[in-house]
Amino acid sequence: MERFLKSRYKIGDKISENPFCATYQGSFLSSNKAVVIKIYKRGSLNSSLINKMKHKVKELTQLNHHGIAKLVDGDYGWQGFYYVREYIEGKSLAALMAEGQKFGLERAQAVAEEVCRALQPAHELGIVHGALKPTNIFLDRQGIVRLTDFVIEGEIKQAMPQKVLSLLADSHYSAPEELAGQTATQLSDQYSLGLILLELLVGRTDLVAAGLDGGLQKLRRENWIGRESAAGLPKHLQAIIAKALQADPLKRFSDIGQLRESLEHKMIITTKPPHEEYTAIFENTVTQYGADEAPRELSLTGQKGQMPGRQVPEKKRNWLLAVILCLALVSGLIYAFMFGR
Repeated sequence: MERFLKSRYKIGDKISENPFCATYQGSFLSSNKAVVIKIYKRGSLNSSLINKMKHKVKELTQLNHHGIAKLVDGDYGWQGFYYVREYIEGKSLAALMAEGQKFGLERAQAVAEEVCRALQPAHELGIVHGALKPTNIFLDRQGIVRLTDFVIEGEIKQAMPQKVLSLLADSHYSAPEELAGQTATQLSDQYSLGLILLELLVGRTDLVAAGLDGGLQKLRRENWIGRESAAGLPKHLQAIIAKALQADPLKRFSDIGQLRESLEHKMIITTKPPHEEYTAIFENTVTQYGADEAPRELSLTGQKGQMPGRQVPEKKRNWLLAVILCLALVSGLIYAFMFGR
């Protein structure tokens, strides 16, 4: 292979390789500043995927966060599709765990919280990581958490047979919906992070069986965490991880920010549904002017000396007022949806 790319980068030693691409250490020709270069093999791409990946590169260049490795460049050249990202001086969580480093409760939780903070601005832009795993989470020399390798490679997993090969070879951190053939979402990132956090806490990476057996384990069980795996963890961490690892995405946290808040507050944080305050006002209005009136009127009409007929106009006025107030609330909701954005 030609050792120069785009007359701008020098390609160095190979870092890793999989059926779809090879990753190299590289540098700028002008400044010798280190970068990481990933080049996809020609046979693994078609024109549709190439166009999607070009679009993805443009999206990822919008990400500017201290917790995300900056994407420098990406395009299709004669070597194949490639992208270039910032080089992180530090070690990945996978490397640290392989060295036998223990994280402990506080440090593991702090790492997970920082991953959430880095993912949140990406999710707000509609960008999914799609390949969150310990090899893509680094601690730099200052101990800052840095995320690398967002889902440019995730696009390739949407094609067959690449998708099947990918899931069989590297499905350890994939969410159940991905194994079922669905596209990764922000909730899929949450699932992957939940598994990573659990592994950091217990100091083991064999909680999920390897290969196809592990995938079936996730698909068949509502929540595959065994009691033994999390038995020694504090109750709040058991509950948080169990929620993040729900097989049904809708049973997980509503977003990555809610997961972070739950870790920070050491309890499950639930967000009120949008416009819940309007619902409460509506219910209070109906109760005040409707449901509470009927028993009072029935008791009054049963009192000696009271004429039942005299209460009817009052009841009608109360219900009319309730209807008017409800209509006003509905109008306010419609106005908020149409003009409040």
